[in-house]
Amino acid sequence: MIIEIIISHIDFYVIERLRELRVRSTPYIDQVELAQRIGVSEGYLGQIENPKSRAKYNMRMLSRAAKALGLKSYQDILPTEVLKDDMVKIRLKLLKSDTKKHEVDETGNVKKRFDIISIKPLNDDELMKWNNKDLEYLTIIEK
Repeated sequence: MIIEIIISHIDFYVIERLRELRVRSTPYIDQVELAQRIGVSEGYLGQIENPKSRAKYNMRMLSRAAKALGLKSYQDILPTEVLKDDMVKIRLKLLKSDTKKHEVDETGNVKKRFDIISIKPLNDDELMKWNNKDLEYLTIIEK
């Protein structure tokens, strides 16, 4: 399945980074455990990590997630440089998985749930439509 989402680039980065840190943690922390540690429902955390859902972390949840994952600095979560674009359209090819548990490959990288096909900033017209709620968060490109 190929989808296109509209999201703040920093939100997308942070969601993926926290998922990666969660999966790499030793011992492994699943969504249920992290949700309990940060005080949200496991369903909500699942929505945050699902690119088809609009849910995202707020600052308080980031702070609690950093503590729950034993991080020493917010720098472990945030990009090293300021991202160039604010709102972006990200086209993703969702990958099928035969397991619900996220896996780490032989090189220690977290296996992706999707391939990023493209990331494009919203143009002025799209940004105006987005701000007026005239643009959908999710578009299914191909089933």
